Amino acid sequence: MVWFPFVSGNKPEFKNNREARKQCWESRDIYFDCLNKIDVISPLDPKNKIKIKKNCSNQEKGFENDCANSWISYFKEKRVTDYRNELIQKQMQQDEQNQNQLQQK
Repeated sequence: MVWFPFVSGNKPEFKNNREARKQCWESRDIYFDCLNKIDVISPLDPKNKIKIKKNCSNQEKGFENDCANSWISYFKEKRVTDYRNELIQKQMQQDEQNQNQLQQK
């Protein structure tokens, strides 16, 4: 028997071509839209596992079937990082506005 370390379980090997990438991104977007609807930022947080399974199970399965495992991890981590960066940017803009208002007084 031959062992393939990059292929897990019943999941077919990810074909890294234009069509496969497009399908992966579409499945990711559908899954993340579902997470947005249920107000889940981090799909990696164990506290969200039940909520995700209840509301976004089909979307998650599609995402996991259509993307390489390394991409799945990357996209989930990037979602959290992007959200945190967005919060920081909003806070910086608010601080700048407050500073400008103070200078005008």
